[in-house]
Amino acid sequence: MEVLKMIINSTDIQKIAAGSLILGGGGGGNVQEGLDTAAKALQMGQVEILPASDISNKDGVVLTISGVGSPASENAFYADDVYEKILHFMQTQLEQNIIGFIPCEMGGSSSFEPFIPAALLNLPVINSACDGRAHPFGIMGSLGLEKGENHTIQAGAGGRKEDNTYIEILTMGTIEATSDLIRNTASKAGGAIAVARNPISLTWLEEAGATGAYDLAYQLGEAYLSGSTPADSLNKISPLVDGTILCRGIVREYTLHTENALDNGHFTVSTDGSDYKMYFFNEYMALERDGTRLHTFPDLLLTVDAADGRILSTAEIENGREVIVFAAPKEKMILGKGLRYRSTYRRIEEILKIDMQKYISDIFLD
Repeated sequence: MEVLKMIINSTDIQKIAAGSLILGGGGGGNVQEGLDTAAKALQMGQVEILPASDISNKDGVVLTISGVGSPASENAFYADDVYEKILHFMQTQLEQNIIGFIPCEMGGSSSFEPFIPAALLNLPVINSACDGRAHPFGIMGSLGLEKGENHTIQAGAGGRKEDNTYIEILTMGTIEATSDLIRNTASKAGGAIAVARNPISLTWLEEAGATGAYDLAYQLGEAYLSGSTPADSLNKISPLVDGTILCRGIVREYTLHTENALDNGHFTVSTDGSDYKMYFFNEYMALERDGTRLHTFPDLLLTVDAADGRILSTAEIENGREVIVFAAPKEKMILGKGLRYRSTYRRIEEILKIDMQKYISDIFLD
């Protein structure tokens, strides 16, 4: 079955949602919000996923649509009408037509962020993403635009007017500067905003993007939903990503800090005489067993509720909860170019106080 070329229906949404939640790796947004977004998009119009090769107008630009913010924030909110506003902001600055949309990353809500803009403008969602798994920083989903003399445009909106947190922003400049402003805006808006950003050509997307990201999400979701127990569901997805169930145990010493709309912290899963320590920065960043590093982002790390099989975000972890920990190597992820530069990992290392770069040096372009 060729998944990458399809008009989306409600069954497809369920499979993409489950697979995207897996690829969220502890982040990627709230899956119910993603399902709601997808349902609203289908009420507005048709949503079609197409490969880049099927886009007839090769001269236009592709926009990234994403939500930016903290998974743990209780005040995060943006209404559906913000999509029209941010698209309008972008169109006032663009010399070329918009020809399609992609998500910044694959995740429970982030995979569906392009759906409403696609339905509103009757344009396709392209079967690609800035990154085929979720990541913490906007710059990691910038397709390598941060290198060289590239400047970009980003538009965002979110918050609640009734409590005076609503805010809109249109910013132009370097990827780093505009991404920092967007992140700051999300914090001011109560935790999250919707963003349209980084107009690029199809050629750039094909060279730097995560081609086939929706394929993998669909296949993972279909496999996971076919399982009869939490462990069986994980075993179903294992062949697709060379994954392994690492342990089943009780969460202890959970810590969470939120700063500038980003969550960070760590916790331990105790089992069979071993302690598995997991570090997160929105998404899971590293796992150690009894002090020995086993996995480092962009390896995929996943926590599943051992009782009901619910895939848990880092913000949903709590002490005393029994979880199953699953891991898959980065070689089986569809990584965008934005993850392949050392500088994007330094801030995470500083805040979490762990080494990352030395464990993943084989992916770097610099």
